[in-house]
Formats: sequence, C-alpha cells, structure tokens
Amino acid sequence: MEALLRGTLAADANGCIQVKSNADAVTPVWPRGYSVRGDSNSFEILDGNKTVIARSGTALAIGGGGAEKVQEAWTERDCASSKLWMVGHVRTA
Repeated sequence: MEALLRGTLAADANGCIQVKSNADAVTPVWPRGYSVRGDSNSFEILDGNKTVIARSGTALAIGGGGAEKVQEAWTERDCASSKLWMVGHVRTA
C-alpha cells in the first residue's frame, strides 16, 4: 500500500467515480466510511468524519496499491473497472 497513483477524479457516463491518468481509468476503492456528495458533474469525496478529502477535477496523488478483484462486501461493485486501486491516503498533486 505504498504505491502512488497520480490523476484526476472524474465520473464516467454511468456516474461512477474514476481516477483518470493519461488514457487510463482506474476505479478507486475507498476505505469503509468514505462517501460521495454531489453529482456526476461536480462532486466531493468525504472521509468517515465527513471531511472533504478530494473534489472532482482536482489533480491528486493517491497512495495505496492495486487490487486483483472486487470483493463481495464492497459497495458500488457495479462501478468496478478492470483496474482497481485500494486507496490509502489522498493529497493534492
């Protein structure tokens, strides 16, 4: 969980949150308790304390690591792309 993903948060055509990096799109898997507020055009990611940690369109550096497959207990499983990223920490790039 020490790798770094750089990109911008955006929503795809289905409203699923993704990290866009060059031509790739990666599905972030947020820690339990995180949530999204807003709509597909403008949204914020909130941590378990309801503090905004990221906003749509902002360049971010997201610590964490790749995941092999979607777990049954995860929320928003329908949004998972073939590339998954387990989010560890987030900071603006």
